[in-house]
Amino acid sequence: MTMKYSRGTSKIGLPELYRFGVELEAFNVNTGRAKEDKPSLYRSPESIEFLKQHRWKNANMFQEDLVMHGGAECVSPILYDREEDWQNLSEVCMHIKNFPGKYGDTVVTDDKCGCHVHIDARTLTGKNIKETEAITANFLKIWAEGEELIYKMCNEEGSELRPGALENRQKGLTRLVMKLQHIKAMASPMGKKIKKDIDKGRLKVSYKKQNFLRRAITTGKLDPRRYYGLNLTNIGNPKKNTIEFRIGNGTLNPETIKQNVFLYASIIEAARTAALEPEKNQEQLNEFFREDVTEEQKADAFLNLLFEDEEDRKIYRDRWESVKDAHVFERNQEQFAQTFKREEFKQIAEKTPMTMVKDAFDKIREAMQQKDIKERETNDGLEL
Repeated sequence: MTMKYSRGTSKIGLPELYRFGVELEAFNVNTGRAKEDKPSLYRSPESIEFLKQHRWKNANMFQEDLVMHGGAECVSPILYDREEDWQNLSEVCMHIKNFPGKYGDTVVTDDKCGCHVHIDARTLTGKNIKETEAITANFLKIWAEGEELIYKMCNEEGSELRPGALENRQKGLTRLVMKLQHIKAMASPMGKKIKKDIDKGRLKVSYKKQNFLRRAITTGKLDPRRYYGLNLTNIGNPKKNTIEFRIGNGTLNPETIKQNVFLYASIIEAARTAALEPEKNQEQLNEFFREDVTEEQKADAFLNLLFEDEEDRKIYRDRWESVKDAHVFERNQEQFAQTFKREEFKQIAEKTPMTMVKDAFDKIREAMQQKDIKERETNDGLEL
């Protein structure tokens, strides 16, 4: 079955290997004691039964900072590309909205919230060590090359990336802990580090141990902490062997979440194809890895690599187009590995109104005139 995006609960053609899970975060949710006029997402009997039937779990309120500050987090079971699982996700998104807390009448997903997607890390493995290494290396290279574009394509059209994904905006103890651990943000880019380790041959992606093939990235070569947009620390963990994508903003829109699952799965699938059937996408890969291109050309090459259908490409091109010049990206350009021509000074010039240029010129001219007057007065005084 060919991968092709479709709305609602319809299948999108993910192979069976692509099991996934979702972490939903929302703010202004009542998770405490249930009252007659304030039912609780975590404690009302009806809600407990609903989540049990849908196989979702509540986050541990002593581990999740958001829950302790008026929010909630719900974690999905293992999901597949099946109509019943997409329906499951949609119903839980709607269910969470029924439990507003003390900060208003509406549950929201504000800039404190993220939406994390986990995909089974077995998608990075092949039939042997050679295939596994090729798939994993391809995935890391594609991610590092397209990382900035992915950050701009991972939210619904018109929704800017939350600043906390790239900047440390936590408060109190959480902020202090992040500083002590040199953590820049809740979903920091890691493309620069991946590229550096690949270039220096320091990234080991699989190894044999006690006659078992451990198909995993040696994550210590990258970073043992999980606060990256691409979290690789779970790979090889027998309890949760997943790749975690932490970039997306918080959302209770099941369509947005489904589109993100499709985006991340398509990146992995492009890496698998390049390793197992290289003749299929070699031309697209070569075009994607060109660096003498503009951001728009890079984005088009990236989408051509991931998607066969123009309608699919349009979803993410529209997302990118709507936020590509957002201030959060302008402020944090240095975090990304630059792989295209930014032409930033040209963009600044094009965005700067001529009235501002004229005002600046007039102020400079006035300052120079004042300087000339003072110099003449000083010289006149010396002559006297």
